Amino acid sequence: MPKVIETPFMVGMNGKDIQQCGTILRYEDIEPELLLTAETPKMTRVLPAQFFYEKRLFFFFIKRYEPGEKKSFPNGGFEVRDEGGALRSFELDQVILHPQVIKHRKTLEKMARRAEKEQAKRERKNKKGERAKEKAERQKRSGGKRGRPALDPAEKARREAEKAARAQKSGGKRGRPKGSGAPKEPKAPKPAGTGKRGRPALSAEARAAKASAKAEVRARSGGKRGRPKSKR
Repeated sequence: MPKVIETPFMVGMNGKDIQQCGTILRYEDIEPELLLTAETPKMTRVLPAQFFYEKRLFFFFIKRYEPGEKKSFPNGGFEVRDEGGALRSFELDQVILHPQVIKHRKTLEKMARRAEKEQAKRERKNKKGERAKEKAERQKRSGGKRGRPALDPAEKARREAEKAARAQKSGGKRGRPKGSGAPKEPKAPKPAGTGKRGRPALSAEARAAKASAKAEVRARSGGKRGRPKSKR
């Protein structure tokens, strides 16, 4: 809630002979939701600061004037009508939206949310009833039995005949039948010690040729590795 403060009430003509004539109540630290604007609906209940502690009085918003908009409101202000119909004038910091209006709005929003929840609950209940009805109809069509419906007798007889034909063809054995061709010759086992892994050994001629080529390369390079130096 905003604070109600007491300020001096100054009286004077055209800025001359100004003197204090009592005090007047004003609002301080007004929450944004309690501010009155030009868009506030007419006859909305308001609360002037000087009647802040009067719980049973009713005041209604008429119009808001900005500073300089009307001669009788040089600093801006509000026109407010009391419950007797009289028109009253207040400054911009002397009137707020009545807290009961905010409370009433929150109550209406809460009621709207409750109505939405109840409507959603009714819709869920209706859907649940529809699903139960569909389930009952399916059970009625299937004779009350669960699972896949029984096969047609003609289809069942056809499948049984195909199954019997397959069993007769395979001799009652399952899986792929053995081949009917000539039996394959068994592979001769390799003698022990010949199943070595890796590159096969070089023959004597190949080893001699490799050694001769290596000796020739060594003779040209003088036993040094890498590219020879330039003779420039």
